[in-house]
Amino acid sequence: MNKEEKNFLKAPISRRSFLKGSMATAAMLGAAPAISMAEGKAEETIPAAAETVNPAAEQVFCGSCRGNCGGQCFLNIHVRDGKVVRTSARDLPDPAYNRICVKGLTQPYRIYGKDRLKYPLRRVGERGAGQWEQISWDEAIKEITDKWKGYIAEYGPESIGTFLGSGNYAAANGSDIAAASGRFKNAMGFCKIDPSVDAQLAPGLTPVLGAMGTLCGGNEAKDLLNAKTIFVWGANPVNSQQQTTHFLLEAQDNGTKLVVVDPIFTGTAAKADVYVPVRAGTDAVLAYAMMNVIVDNDLVDWEFVKAHTDMGMFVRADTKQYLRLSDVRALAEGEVDAPVMMNQDGTFDVHTNVADPVLHGTFEVNGVSVTTVFDTTMEAIKEYTVEKAEEITKVPAAQIEEIAKLYATNTPSTIYCYFGIDHYVNGHYGYRALASLAALTGNTGKPGAYCGMSESMGINFMNFYAQYPADAIPSNLVISVNQLDKVLETGMYGDTPVNLKSIYVAHGNMIANSGNRQEIIKAVKMLDFFVVADISMTESAQYADIVLPAAHWFEVNDVSTCFGTQPYVLLQEKAIEPLYECKGDFEIWTLLAKAMGSTAFDGITEQDYCAMWMDTDGARAVGLTYDELKEKKAVRFLPEGTYVENANGVWGTSTGRCHFYHEAAAPAQQFEMEFNYDDERLPHWNPPMEATYDENSEYPFHYMQVHAKWRTHTQWFDVPVLDEISGKPTVHMNPIDAANKGFVDGDILKIYNERGYVVMPLVTNPALPQGMVTVPHGFENIQFIDGHYQDLTLNVMHPISTNTGYFDAHCNVVKA
Repeated sequence: MNKEEKNFLKAPISRRSFLKGSMATAAMLGAAPAISMAEGKAEETIPAAAETVNPAAEQVFCGSCRGNCGGQCFLNIHVRDGKVVRTSARDLPDPAYNRICVKGLTQPYRIYGKDRLKYPLRRVGERGAGQWEQISWDEAIKEITDKWKGYIAEYGPESIGTFLGSGNYAAANGSDIAAASGRFKNAMGFCKIDPSVDAQLAPGLTPVLGAMGTLCGGNEAKDLLNAKTIFVWGANPVNSQQQTTHFLLEAQDNGTKLVVVDPIFTGTAAKADVYVPVRAGTDAVLAYAMMNVIVDNDLVDWEFVKAHTDMGMFVRADTKQYLRLSDVRALAEGEVDAPVMMNQDGTFDVHTNVADPVLHGTFEVNGVSVTTVFDTTMEAIKEYTVEKAEEITKVPAAQIEEIAKLYATNTPSTIYCYFGIDHYVNGHYGYRALASLAALTGNTGKPGAYCGMSESMGINFMNFYAQYPADAIPSNLVISVNQLDKVLETGMYGDTPVNLKSIYVAHGNMIANSGNRQEIIKAVKMLDFFVVADISMTESAQYADIVLPAAHWFEVNDVSTCFGTQPYVLLQEKAIEPLYECKGDFEIWTLLAKAMGSTAFDGITEQDYCAMWMDTDGARAVGLTYDELKEKKAVRFLPEGTYVENANGVWGTSTGRCHFYHEAAAPAQQFEMEFNYDDERLPHWNPPMEATYDENSEYPFHYMQVHAKWRTHTQWFDVPVLDEISGKPTVHMNPIDAANKGFVDGDILKIYNERGYVVMPLVTNPALPQGMVTVPHGFENIQFIDGHYQDLTLNVMHPISTNTGYFDAHCNVVKA
């Protein structure tokens, strides 16, 4: 870089000028090859700046696409003359998992894009104004760590928080489970700022089916071929899990019945044998009505219920706990005080000793009234008859009868659910209902039968201790991003005093992807110091005090597996050197830790950490080592064959059985909302907080975000070719609603509520039910005509889970 250029970039510059400078620099370095999508293949078009490159001198590296779409697709990275020219699908050991979507094919655009961050930047204007000056890495690290040292000295290490999103699931440079990001946080003693997303599925499924285990409650994706009935419930894999959709369609071709439960007639619904247009937010009611049909028609899997559930256990009327052995008789020395069941002869014993338990009745035991879990459960849901369910869900009673009988008899049956019913304040009730439906019919723990997702957690081999260096001072303080404004205003998180001064953001777009965005912006402006490390100039980076340019996935060595829908650990080879002055996140944490006086990263490379990450007995049990991975590039981390969650007949609950009763219900975090224990112990449902379709309300429409096929959250916002495919953000309404309001396609509309507004052109869409308005998820502020789609969403949470109810919002619509 010559002196004149450096001086130009050192001066205060606006966002627009910054991008112009970025494009000029890109042209100077040689632009990335263009990609054409002819016939689904990526073909390079060598730009003028690279005409002298010899095409034969191509190197091919392996890597993965790991931005949390549920893919973790395996890639070839094609490099010529030090530049990534294209990507292509790389073969996995099992070719059934060979898939790559257009997002994976467009990675070169992200590497060489106009929004790519190139140098450390310091804010020189107001936060969010886009005024920057370029600084050196030495200056950036010193400024950050000097600030942090001051906060720690005055307020303690928990005055600094880390916000780690899902933008890079990897061991060394990402926010994977047990990743080096945790090592950095623990070495510093910082608190965690929880993104609070997709968090209702676990507290809904876990009480019934136990801990999410290796694959988030599901079987291996290929196991879908073993199901005779598949309910796609709260998911649209045609858009959102493109890499696994073929399993659903292949199963259907083989005779599997495909049922889609969704308020919107999605691309997946168009493929279904049966489409169930449930009213949004009422999924629990539909499932409970199905349970009533199954019991009334004696379609229960009684053998499974007796052997593998708590239905034969008893609930005490006084304490609301299980009846235990000590409630029946004195415990012998060393005897475990386990829940008991009643034999048919009226005697009690621990549940593991009772093969044919009594399932019905209320009894008195030593002066205490107790009732079977079966009767307690059915009493809790008895109001949800098919007629009542039709009134609430708008699904015809006859169809509820039909799908209940299909699910219970055409088995094995799978409930394929992702996060469609998660994004409500009370979303966990829906998942709990689905899990209960599965347990009642024995559709869990066997081939072709599960309720959950098929996304790898990788917990069977990861070394969690790698996150804890010798000088670790780990903090247990976890603050939901949804409470940031209150924490900064009051200095309290529930009953806990908090003096939060700084937040460090990596792998996430905290401002663009959090609920009630204006409250997040307000919170960020109240912070003393805000640091963002990212690949591109995201909305969050626009509000930072210091912006650090992070390396792209292909510019580092790494390993990935987490939240992918194939059963492999994948090697990420460093295909090119980091462009410009970018650094890998691992290197950034190393620099920050060293400047803070920590030895947590001393002498450890990215590859060293990857080896530590999989140095476990669990990894060795499946023949997995880092050296083997470097040789083979992809290694299966599950036992060979189609993997089935809970195939050993043990579920991850306190008794090893599926639980319809949840005696240990507790809030996830302590903040100001009240917690009703009775609602959480038994099947329950509350209506959505705002998505109630109240025609007489000031905000009569249900406001919902839908997954944009060409985005993963806001990733890929900076890829022009995908903008061409997807177009600009638009608002969708049912044609009848639009006509009633006097709107026609192309009208510029303002969608608003008491929190904010967004302005977009209208597209009428008969796939939507009346009373619903949808907007696409995954766009940035610069792409809207005015306002922002995230300004309308809620940041209200249920105490059972720190979750964001993106779908639980109301709105009104007028011409702009």
